[in-house]
Amino acid sequence: MEHHPTGRSTEISGSTAPAALTKAQLRAGVRAARRDLDDDARAHLDAALAREALADGSPLAGLPAGAVVALYDSLPTEPGTRALREALAARGLVVILPVVVGRDAALDWEIDSTCGGGPWPHGVHGVDVVLLPALAVARDGTRLGQGGGHYDRTLAALRAQPLLAAVVRDEELLPAGALPREPHDVLVEAALTPSGWTAFA
Repeated sequence: MEHHPTGRSTEISGSTAPAALTKAQLRAGVRAARRDLDDDARAHLDAALAREALADGSPLAGLPAGAVVALYDSLPTEPGTRALREALAARGLVVILPVVVGRDAALDWEIDSTCGGGPWPHGVHGVDVVLLPALAVARDGTRLGQGGGHYDRTLAALRAQPLLAAVVRDEELLPAGALPREPHDVLVEAALTPSGWTAFA
C-alpha cells in the first residue's frame, strides 16, 4: 500500500521507541505529532482507516447483521471514526459509543446516531468487537490510552471478552516492549491502522 506524508512523525515511532519513557512523556509526544497533521493528510488517513477496517477478510467484514461494535466518537486529532461508524451502520451492524459518567467509573454506552441513537443498557456484555481509542499500541498488546482508565475498568469486568483492537496511526504501532505496562492494563489483541489490521500473537 502506498504511504502518503502524514506530517511530523511521533518521537516514539518505530524501533527507536525508548521503553524507559514515562507514559506522560509518551502521551505528550504522540499528541504533539497528531496536532501537526494538516487537514488534507487527516482526511486521507481517516478515509483509509474506514476502508481498511471493512476490507475483505477483516474481523468487521465477517460480522453478521445485528452484531454489536463498540466504537467511539473521535476527537479532532484522533484517527477519525465518523466514516467508519457510518459504514458499519450501513452494513446493519449496531454501533455503540461510550459515555463517561464519572472520573473513576466504568463507561456507560449509547447507540450511535448512525444507528438511530438511544440508550444502550447492556454495557459491553455481548459486544462482538471493541475498537478502542489509543495514543499508541505495542505488538505485545499494550495500549497507551489517554490516562483516564475508563476502558481498563470497563473491560476488566467482562466475563466473556470480545475482540479488542486499538485504533492508531501506522507510526503509532510500536514494537513489543516499547510501552510501559501496569498490572491493571487490559491488553488488546489487534491494531487497526490506515494500512489495515495487525493481529498480535
